[in-house]
Amino acid sequence: MYLCRLMKKTTLILLASLLVFAGCEREFNQAMKSTDKDKILKTADNFYNKKKYKQAISLYEYAVKFVVGTDEAPEVAYKSAYANYYDKNYRLAAHQFKNFAVSYAKDPRAEEVSYIATQCYYLDSPRYDLDQTNTHDAIRELQNFIDNYPNSDKISECNKQMDELNMKLQKKAFENAKTLYKITEYKAAVVAFDNVLNDYPDTSLKEDISIYGFRSRTELAINSIYALQDERINDAQTAYKNLITLYPDYQQLNEVERLNDRLTNARKKYIETTQTLEELKKTQEAKQAETQAKEEATKQK
Repeated sequence: MYLCRLMKKTTLILLASLLVFAGCEREFNQAMKSTDKDKILKTADNFYNKKKYKQAISLYEYAVKFVVGTDEAPEVAYKSAYANYYDKNYRLAAHQFKNFAVSYAKDPRAEEVSYIATQCYYLDSPRYDLDQTNTHDAIRELQNFIDNYPNSDKISECNKQMDELNMKLQKKAFENAKTLYKITEYKAAVVAFDNVLNDYPDTSLKEDISIYGFRSRTELAINSIYALQDERINDAQTAYKNLITLYPDYQQLNEVERLNDRLTNARKKYIETTQTLEELKKTQEAKQAETQAKEEATKQK
């Protein structure tokens, strides 16, 4: 008995939903076929208020040709942009908000839409491990808003969001450099870690970037050919001195010392190799001198 009542109730709910959907669909289609501006806008607003943004967007777009040059044009543009914003069409919404701010610069909502445009770019910024083109765009738009509305009460929030977006860029650059280190591209890794520090001198990741830079320099020096080792060992040991000066309480200081020990051993081997090569050179020069002397003696005979 209970199961029957439940099935009946579910069926009624389903039928009611279908009727509502059919009614909305009919209302939407009638408005899209109409040339009555007021009916189109009323229907668009109805869908907008019901948070049925896709239908509202279509109707606002259709209504544009009926409101061009009228006092209703700004309102249609305004609501169309917000409908796209709420529907998470952020790039399109940003474009519409910016157009509104330019087209209706004297509208009291110009500052508001300019700010919401920045939020579209901000929300469209991806995770740090993805392509960061949109993040760069968001930072630029936030800075433009700050420059254009220096007295806005949104400045603090914009600065906070710019800091957040800059951190994404820092993490992205750091991870790219770490990837080079992991695949043993030590020379490229050294350059990449240095670039992160140069581009973001105040980064909170500075300590981690510095240790990775030292690791890269150590591996590069130790794995270099003899002709390049002297310069690269010097560079790595300079990085070691800077590291322990800047971060004397570094949690992995034991690792840093082990790396420096490897550099010390590499320096000893380099010196030994240098001495061996010098001895070989002297021996060869002596043999060459002896050979030349014999040749000269033979010629004189």
